[in-house]
Amino acid sequence: MKVEILPFEERISLGATHRCRVFESDLTQAAANTAQVIKLMDLPAGSIVRNVALVTHQTFAASGDAAFNTTAVTVGDAGTANLFVTSTELNANGAVVRTKAGTGTQKAYDAAAVLNVTFNAMALKSLVNLDSGELWVFVEIVSVGSYDGGNI
Repeated sequence: MKVEILPFEERISLGATHRCRVFESDLTQAAANTAQVIKLMDLPAGSIVRNVALVTHQTFAASGDAAFNTTAVTVGDAGTANLFVTSTELNANGAVVRTKAGTGTQKAYDAAAVLNVTFNAMALKSLVNLDSGELWVFVEIVSVGSYDGGNI
């Protein structure tokens, strides 16, 4: 997993401050039909999360297993797994969603929190068996907790 702070030009054009890249190698859950939560980033107190979107940069798949046909994800926090993005299919053998805007939810955090992506598994299949895939999660993080008013 890799978190990148976007350059100014990309922030303006994408409406996001960060890109989180999640790879199939980040999926380590070996139990069948068991979801895996991956921490995308820590959110300090005073953060506002908004403008969350997904891009399936490379579909997820287990080579040689066409029956492995669903790898759905959600994006949220510890309280609500799908707060920012509802269930989205990434599997090459399923009905892949290439791009998806979030729910439109914004959330301000008075206390520190964590932004998560949850990969859901299917019956009789284990996420660790996926051998290709890359998901990009774009998110805008505004830190108002440390803002001192500046010289406006």
